[in-house]
Amino acid sequence: MLVIFGGSFNPPTLAHKQVVDLILDKYKEAKVIIMPTNQDNYFWKDNLASNEDRYNMLKLAFPNLEISNYEFQNKSYLGTYEMLRIFSKRDKDIYFVIGTDNLKQMKDWKNSLALARDFKFLLIKRPTDEIDFSYFKDYIDNFIIINMHSEINATMIRKNVNKHKNWLNKDVYDYIIKNKVYEV
Repeated sequence: MLVIFGGSFNPPTLAHKQVVDLILDKYKEAKVIIMPTNQDNYFWKDNLASNEDRYNMLKLAFPNLEISNYEFQNKSYLGTYEMLRIFSKRDKDIYFVIGTDNLKQMKDWKNSLALARDFKFLLIKRPTDEIDFSYFKDYIDNFIIINMHSEINATMIRKNVNKHKNWLNKDVYDYIIKNKVYEV
């Protein structure tokens, strides 16, 4: 079982680690790959740290996992469907991790219906999240819900790193301070 955990990881938080831990507790045989988004493809993201900084922080946050630079290597955005198709050559039993916030936006992704039809998802749900499968109702069986409890918020961290340093791995916090990643 291959699990791709994509995201901006801006910065990687203890909530991201909790997601990985929940997955590995539930699926002991899973191989998790962390895949940060390419900053060039997400120009609308607020205060997105450089690809290099996020990659380095992910290496510190997840020293025992593969951190993929797949999206960094591609000049043009191919989309999640194409990425999963390529990675499914490594393992046919492939899952993509998304939060309920991404599920709301997923209908606007490239090949969204084919994506929901052809691949499986681990949907991370916080207690207050609402889930709306109406757009993907024909493929609801491809979504596995994993419940998570966390108040950690990356936006709040970026706004005040020192106030929320307990939401970060110590090495990640030290990296942010040393490299002034979020103008601290």
